[in-house]
Amino acid sequence: MYSVLADIVVCFHFAFVFFVVFGGLIYYFWSNVPYLHLPAVFWGLWIELSGSVCPLTPLENWLVLNAGSSDIRSSFIEQYITQFLYPTGLDQNFKYYLAIGLAIFNLIIYIHILRKKGKRRNMNIHDRINERAESQEKKSLF
Repeated sequence: MYSVLADIVVCFHFAFVFFVVFGGLIYYFWSNVPYLHLPAVFWGLWIELSGSVCPLTPLENWLVLNAGSSDIRSSFIEQYITQFLYPTGLDQNFKYYLAIGLAIFNLIIYIHILRKKGKRRNMNIHDRINERAESQEKKSLF
């Protein structure tokens, strides 16, 4: 039971890290995502820059210990996802570079979003109607 819960927490942790890095791209499908994504990015940056530990990490460790797991990597989750989340030999300087990369990547995404929004505001009503009609044509199956 504990090992299944540990796998669920590891998968959730991986999904959260993936969302922190690439969540800004979801804006193109759901325009309210910045309300969730920006706090997640700031959380990720704070964890990386402060050297703190994410609260999910001690929970994962506790579940693995209670599951009586050995050091042998037997499942896909333990072999690949856990290695992605906790790479060996990761020093604080490299974490700084990761945080800077995360900030720059998301800044580029949000600058693109803001520019796109600015262009739409400056369009007249006829151009907006034409743009909407074109997007509806692309969505139709026929």
